[in-house]
Amino acid sequence: MRHLNSVNKLNKTASHRKAMLSNLSMSILDKEHVITTLAKAKVVRGVVERLITHAKKGGVHSMRIAGKTVRDKTILKKLFSDIAPSFKDREGGYTRILKLGERPGDNAMQCIIELTGRNSYELAQARKKKNRVAATPDALAKAPAVVDAKFEEIPKSDEGKEVAEVKKAKAPKVPKVPKAPKPSKTTDSAEKPAKEPAAAKETKKKQS
Repeated sequence: MRHLNSVNKLNKTASHRKAMLSNLSMSILDKEHVITTLAKAKVVRGVVERLITHAKKGGVHSMRIAGKTVRDKTILKKLFSDIAPSFKDREGGYTRILKLGERPGDNAMQCIIELTGRNSYELAQARKKKNRVAATPDALAKAPAVVDAKFEEIPKSDEGKEVAEVKKAKAPKVPKVPKAPKPSKTTDSAEKPAKEPAAAKETKKKQS
Protein backbone atom coordinates (compact mmCIF):
# COMPACT_ATOMS: atom_id res chain seq x y z
CA MET A 1 0.00 0.00 0.00
CA ARG A 2 1.27 3.51 -0.79
CA HIS A 3 -0.79 5.42 1.75
CA LEU A 4 0.64 8.85 2.63
CA ASN A 5 3.52 8.41 0.17
CA SER A 6 2.81 11.59 -1.78
CA VAL A 7 6.40 12.91 -1.57
CA ASN A 8 8.74 11.79 -4.35
CA LYS A 9 12.20 11.49 -2.76
CA LEU A 10 13.85 11.24 -6.22
CA ASN A 11 16.23 8.59 -4.81
CA LYS A 12 18.23 11.27 -2.96
CA THR A 13 18.95 12.25 0.62
CA ALA A 14 16.99 15.11 2.18
CA SER A 15 19.84 17.62 1.91
CA HIS A 16 20.69 16.64 -1.69
CA ARG A 17 17.03 16.80 -2.71
CA LYS A 18 16.57 20.25 -1.12
CA ALA A 19 19.71 21.65 -2.80
CA MET A 20 18.76 20.20 -6.19
CA LEU A 21 15.24 21.64 -6.09
CA SER A 22 16.63 25.03 -5.04
CA ASN A 23 19.10 25.09 -7.95
CA LEU A 24 16.50 23.87 -10.45
CA SER A 25 13.92 26.44 -9.34
CA MET A 26 16.51 29.25 -9.64
CA SER A 27 17.34 28.07 -13.18
CA ILE A 28 13.64 28.12 -14.12
CA LEU A 29 13.17 31.64 -12.75
CA ASP A 30 16.36 32.84 -14.44
CA LYS A 31 16.14 31.17 -17.89
CA GLU A 32 12.33 30.61 -17.85
CA HIS A 33 12.85 27.49 -20.00
CA VAL A 34 14.60 24.35 -18.65
CA ILE A 35 14.91 20.78 -19.99
CA THR A 36 14.89 18.11 -17.27
CA THR A 37 13.31 14.75 -16.46
CA LEU A 38 9.58 14.45 -15.95
CA ALA A 39 9.90 13.27 -12.33
CA LYS A 40 12.01 16.28 -11.34
CA ALA A 41 9.76 18.68 -13.24
CA LYS A 42 6.64 17.48 -11.41
CA VAL A 43 8.35 18.02 -8.02
CA VAL A 44 9.94 21.40 -8.79
CA ARG A 45 6.72 22.77 -10.28
CA GLY A 46 5.20 23.09 -6.80
CA VAL A 47 8.30 24.86 -5.49
CA VAL A 48 8.32 27.43 -8.32
CA GLU A 49 4.61 28.17 -8.09
CA ARG A 50 4.81 28.73 -4.33
CA LEU A 51 7.70 31.15 -4.87
CA ILE A 52 5.65 33.13 -7.41
CA THR A 53 2.68 33.21 -5.02
CA HIS A 54 4.89 34.65 -2.24
CA ALA A 55 6.28 37.20 -4.70
CA LYS A 56 2.76 38.30 -5.68
CA LYS A 57 1.96 38.97 -2.02
CA GLY A 58 5.04 41.17 -1.68
CA GLY A 59 6.50 42.48 1.53
CA VAL A 60 9.60 41.76 3.58
CA HIS A 61 8.23 38.54 5.09
CA SER A 62 7.47 37.03 1.68
CA MET A 63 10.88 38.05 0.39
CA ARG A 64 12.59 36.34 3.32
CA ILE A 65 10.60 33.13 2.78
CA ALA A 66 11.47 33.14 -0.93
CA GLY A 67 15.09 33.93 -0.09
CA LYS A 68 15.44 30.58 1.71
CA THR A 69 15.12 28.83 -1.66
CA VAL A 70 16.36 31.53 -4.07
CA ARG A 71 19.90 32.26 -2.89
CA ASP A 72 20.85 34.53 -5.79
CA LYS A 73 19.91 38.16 -5.14
CA THR A 74 19.58 39.06 -8.84
CA ILE A 75 17.13 36.20 -9.45
CA LEU A 76 15.21 37.12 -6.29
CA LYS A 77 14.93 40.70 -7.51
CA LYS A 78 13.72 39.49 -10.92
CA LEU A 79 11.11 37.29 -9.22
CA PHE A 80 9.57 40.18 -7.25
CA SER A 81 9.98 42.99 -9.79
CA ASP A 82 9.42 41.23 -13.14
CA ILE A 83 7.90 37.74 -12.91
CA ALA A 84 5.34 38.31 -10.14
CA PRO A 85 3.73 41.44 -11.76
CA SER A 86 3.35 39.57 -15.07
CA PHE A 87 1.16 36.95 -13.31
CA LYS A 88 -0.96 39.58 -11.53
CA ASP A 89 -4.18 38.48 -13.29
CA ARG A 90 -3.46 34.74 -13.22
CA GLU A 91 -4.61 32.61 -10.30
CA GLY A 92 -2.22 29.65 -10.34
CA GLY A 93 -0.84 27.60 -13.20
CA TYR A 94 2.31 29.65 -13.58
CA THR A 95 4.31 26.79 -15.15
CA ARG A 96 3.67 24.16 -17.81
CA ILE A 97 5.34 20.86 -18.69
CA LEU A 98 5.85 19.72 -22.30
CA LYS A 99 7.03 16.13 -22.84
CA LEU A 100 9.93 15.54 -25.22
CA GLY A 101 10.20 11.75 -25.23
CA GLU A 102 12.49 9.19 -23.68
CA ARG A 103 16.18 9.86 -23.20
CA PRO A 104 18.51 7.39 -24.94
CA GLY A 105 20.50 5.30 -22.48
CA ASP A 106 18.23 5.08 -19.43
CA ASN A 107 14.88 5.75 -21.18
CA ALA A 108 14.02 8.50 -18.68
CA MET A 109 11.17 10.71 -19.88
CA GLN A 110 12.45 14.19 -20.69
CA CYS A 111 10.36 17.35 -20.70
CA ILE A 112 10.46 21.12 -20.84
CA ILE A 113 9.27 23.09 -17.84
CA GLU A 114 8.71 26.79 -18.50
CA LEU A 115 6.81 29.81 -17.23
CA THR A 116 3.50 30.27 -19.03
CA GLY A 117 2.62 33.42 -20.92
CA ARG A 118 6.18 34.81 -21.05
CA ASN A 119 7.29 33.53 -24.50
CA SER A 120 9.90 31.37 -22.79
CA TYR A 121 10.64 29.26 -25.87
CA GLU A 122 11.10 32.33 -28.07
CA LEU A 123 13.43 33.90 -25.49
CA ALA A 124 15.50 30.71 -25.31
CA GLN A 125 15.84 30.56 -29.10
CA ALA A 126 16.80 34.24 -29.28
CA ARG A 127 19.43 33.67 -26.57
CA LYS A 128 20.92 30.74 -28.51
CA LYS A 129 20.98 32.78 -31.73
CA LYS A 130 22.70 35.65 -29.93
CA ASN A 131 25.37 33.29 -28.57
CA ARG A 132 25.92 31.79 -32.03
CA VAL A 133 26.35 35.23 -33.59
CA ALA A 134 28.77 36.29 -30.85
CA ALA A 135 30.95 33.22 -31.56
CA THR A 136 31.29 33.82 -35.35
CA PRO A 137 34.70 34.90 -36.73
CA ASP A 138 33.26 38.21 -38.01
CA ALA A 139 32.02 39.15 -34.56
CA LEU A 140 35.34 38.19 -32.99
CA ALA A 141 37.20 40.29 -35.58
CA LYS A 142 35.04 43.32 -34.81
CA ALA A 143 35.61 42.96 -31.08
CA PRO A 144 38.25 45.38 -29.73
CA ALA A 145 41.60 43.75 -29.16
CA VAL A 146 42.58 43.74 -25.51
CA VAL A 147 46.34 43.97 -25.05
CA ASP A 148 47.82 43.29 -21.66
CA ALA A 149 50.41 45.84 -20.61
CA LYS A 150 52.73 43.06 -19.46
CA PHE A 151 52.96 41.59 -22.98
CA GLU A 152 53.36 44.78 -25.00
CA GLU A 153 56.20 44.64 -27.51
CA ILE A 154 59.28 46.73 -26.65
CA PRO A 155 60.87 48.69 -29.53
CA LYS A 156 64.27 47.39 -30.59
CA SER A 157 65.94 50.71 -29.81
CA ASP A 158 64.79 50.50 -26.19
CA GLU A 159 65.54 46.82 -25.61
CA GLY A 160 69.03 47.50 -24.20
CA LYS A 161 67.70 50.20 -21.87
CA GLU A 162 64.96 47.93 -20.56
CA VAL A 163 67.43 45.11 -19.85
CA ALA A 164 69.81 47.53 -18.11
CA GLU A 165 66.99 48.90 -15.95
CA VAL A 166 65.91 45.39 -15.02
CA LYS A 167 69.46 44.50 -14.01
CA LYS A 168 69.70 47.64 -11.89
CA ALA A 169 66.35 46.94 -10.28
CA LYS A 170 67.46 43.50 -9.08
CA ALA A 171 67.71 43.11 -5.35
CA PRO A 172 71.27 43.28 -3.93
CA LYS A 173 72.84 39.99 -3.01
CA VAL A 174 72.79 39.16 0.66
CA PRO A 175 76.33 38.44 1.95
CA LYS A 176 76.83 34.91 3.13
CA VAL A 177 77.26 34.42 6.86
CA PRO A 178 80.69 32.84 7.58
CA LYS A 179 80.50 29.43 9.11
CA ALA A 180 81.69 28.96 12.66
CA PRO A 181 85.11 27.27 12.88
CA LYS A 182 85.08 23.64 13.85
CA PRO A 183 86.39 22.80 17.30
CA SER A 184 89.99 21.54 17.10
CA LYS A 185 90.42 17.95 18.13
CA THR A 186 93.18 17.24 20.61
CA THR A 187 95.58 14.70 19.20
CA ASP A 188 97.41 12.08 21.20
CA SER A 189 100.76 13.37 19.88
CA ALA A 190 100.26 16.71 21.64
CA GLU A 191 99.48 15.09 25.02
CA LYS A 192 101.96 12.18 25.01
CA PRO A 193 105.77 12.66 24.63
CA ALA A 194 107.39 11.34 21.50
CA LYS A 195 108.76 7.79 21.69
CA GLU A 196 112.50 7.37 21.71
CA PRO A 197 114.03 5.43 18.83
CA ALA A 198 115.18 1.86 19.46
CA ALA A 199 118.91 2.68 18.87
CA ALA A 200 118.91 5.26 21.68
CA LYS A 201 117.37 2.73 24.07
CA GLU A 202 120.13 0.20 23.32
CA THR A 203 122.90 2.74 23.96
CA LYS A 204 121.34 3.62 27.34
CA LYS A 205 121.25 -0.06 28.34
CA LYS A 206 124.94 -0.51 27.44
CA GLN A 207 125.91 2.57 29.41
CA SER A 208 124.03 1.30 32.44
